[in-house]
Amino acid sequence: MKNRLFQGLVLATFTCFSSSSLLAQGVHLSASTQELGVFGRIYNGVKGSQYLNENWSVGKVQLTDGTMYEGLMLKYDQLNDVVIFKNENNTPQTFTQPVREFTLHQVIDGNLTLEKKFRNGYLDIDEATGNSYYEVLSDGKTQLLKRTSKAIVEERGPNERVPSKWFKAQERYYLLTDGKLKKVKKDKKSFLTALNTNSSKLDQYLKSRKVNFKSEEDLAALISYYNKI
Repeated sequence: MKNRLFQGLVLATFTCFSSSSLLAQGVHLSASTQELGVFGRIYNGVKGSQYLNENWSVGKVQLTDGTMYEGLMLKYDQLNDVVIFKNENNTPQTFTQPVREFTLHQVIDGNLTLEKKFRNGYLDIDEATGNSYYEVLSDGKTQLLKRTSKAIVEERGPNERVPSKWFKAQERYYLLTDGKLKKVKKDKKSFLTALNTNSSKLDQYLKSRKVNFKSEEDLAALISYYNKI
């Protein structure tokens, strides 16, 4: 079932749906100041942002039960690892039902320029659990995933009397092969070891394309090609 924010579900919450109906649909209106704190109000004085993008992005969400919501205004809070959205009155909202996947569209000057897809449900690895979101850089039988987590760090500079706080991001990359996550570095040896292949076609691809292993775009294209051979 697909729902559009202003044409369906959220509009209905202000016209004819009761609170119990909202909860049944997997949507929760965050009304209290304390509850809204998770969306950033408790981080005054911390430099940077806990969000992937400070501005709201148009996107869609898929719950674990398969329900789809489209046309939402979304933010991805990478500190708390949660996706939020807002209604037509700019009220931040959370989902009561687990979100399996969401997609963000970055729009600049009215033009669609970038799409980012995030997904959870993977096996535990490092500090991540099955509820942790990964950016899907390349999809298919073998997937290239990027995990970005943020933490608040505190440090006092040489000329500072009071320590400064800021959001620090940590990026990690993984390949999903045979249902297992393998941590990889952005270099040729790490990727080829994780792929564990002697394909001559892949060798030819690497030579002809001059793959830059520091480039996410090149790595995503490499895995997309690998899935075709």
